[in-house]
Amino acid sequence: MRRVIIVDDEKWIRRGLIQSISWNEWGLELTGEASDGGEGYEMALDKKPDLLFLDMRMPGLDGKQLLGMLSQELPDLLTIVISGYSDFEYTKEAIRHKAFDYLLKPVKKEELAAVVEKALQELDRREAEKRKASRVQGEDWLRQLLLHAEEGEEAFVPSNWQAGEYTLLLGRSDTFHEQFDFARLLPAIHEQLNRMKPFLFGGRWEYEVTILQESSKEIIIALCGARLELKDFSRLHASVQTALKQAGSVSFSFGMSTGKLEAAKLGEAYSEARKALSGKPLAAVNTLLFAEKNAGHLSGNYPQDKENAFLWVLQSGNKQAVEQEFERLFAAFVSDSTTVGHLQWCADLLLHAVEKQLQAKDVRLEEICGKSTLAYSELIHQRNDADAMKKIFKDDLLPAVLCFYSHSGEKQGEKVVGELKKWMESNYDQSLSLHQIASSYYLNPDYLSRIFKKMTGKNFVDYLTDIRMHKAKELMNKSKYKNYEVAQKVGYEDYRYFSQIFKRKVGMTIGEYRKDIGQADQ
Repeated sequence: MRRVIIVDDEKWIRRGLIQSISWNEWGLELTGEASDGGEGYEMALDKKPDLLFLDMRMPGLDGKQLLGMLSQELPDLLTIVISGYSDFEYTKEAIRHKAFDYLLKPVKKEELAAVVEKALQELDRREAEKRKASRVQGEDWLRQLLLHAEEGEEAFVPSNWQAGEYTLLLGRSDTFHEQFDFARLLPAIHEQLNRMKPFLFGGRWEYEVTILQESSKEIIIALCGARLELKDFSRLHASVQTALKQAGSVSFSFGMSTGKLEAAKLGEAYSEARKALSGKPLAAVNTLLFAEKNAGHLSGNYPQDKENAFLWVLQSGNKQAVEQEFERLFAAFVSDSTTVGHLQWCADLLLHAVEKQLQAKDVRLEEICGKSTLAYSELIHQRNDADAMKKIFKDDLLPAVLCFYSHSGEKQGEKVVGELKKWMESNYDQSLSLHQIASSYYLNPDYLSRIFKKMTGKNFVDYLTDIRMHKAKELMNKSKYKNYEVAQKVGYEDYRYFSQIFKRKVGMTIGEYRKDIGQADQ
């Protein structure tokens, strides 16, 4: 049975979840429920659940703080965040701490079922990977050690690696490429390091080169030696770059961990090296970044105003307008000082902002694009350059979302045009602006203009003018209003302008028209 804990300060939410989950059918067991973050933290450490339902906004220790703590203590825990639509700032924190998925309040039973089933599939996948890894233990000891570093299992380490100092270098290409010939790159690095072995670290060191998984596009170099002096790492890095260049590879930059005193700490070293690499400026190539000097990766604020403008126009389904706003938003992600980590952070926030906006329309990104937010987030964190990051959105995600909004937006647009025509018939004497009307319906003005012409055969101004001229003729036919009074009653303060429009639309002057209907000049 999979163990489940629910942490929410609202009892009715906890009761609702408990009643909505098919415990026996899904093989789940409720091992505890907590009403605040502090209680939830202690319970999670004690029960070690497989699945956690977590409210983001709670008094005291809130969801984002608890999630951050548990991501360190229980890294394998799958967390499903529950939040209100207005709590997006909290949800951003959940994104950073790798929450598995999200549910909006009030939680719908069918959405709950879909998320739980997906979580169970992920847990099954992880267990299958562990079983497979246990069968090949010893074939690639470093890879197995890193894959299971957070599980607390004792890993195989060669006898010549069981004493000394340990350091890890993690390399990623400076520009993203779908395919790498690792079968060619790794032997080239091995050969170069063998040649350099007598000349580095006093000749008393061992190394191992591997990849964790091909999808991550990462080269891992671990070192063990009696004394790994910092001055030799620059020469080591230069040797690796030489090997990569001779093998015809694209440029790689490397992050380097601090020194460790146990081989079991290589998992921690991998995390340090990855964090160091996230601090690489986008423009830098073939660089070596040290963990101690690159503790952070954020090099600027998130352009929330430009995101708001982009999300607003995205709903219109207007492809050209969306592309323009996306370019403005993405340009704000990137500057001369932008780091890889900051770009990934911005892209992650944008991804989940799009997902939350879709959820407000009762649809999920996975239904539209065929990929979950988790899958897209993994793609984002495999990209180290702006062009590759932009490609995820422009070539894959946005076209699918635009298609959805264009269909739903067209229905909304047709409804708005119908309402607008009725409103114009009753308010033709007022000052009317298509831009103001579009804003009141949260539609793009250009899009509303196009859909209006498609449905009426006329643009907004011509349609309004025809209504006013028709009403003007009615007033002249049925009353003795003076000409300037007629102009004012149909929305024109400038009588001279009104008379010009009347002649152009009706084909005769006001005086000629009144004479034609048997009235004297007014």
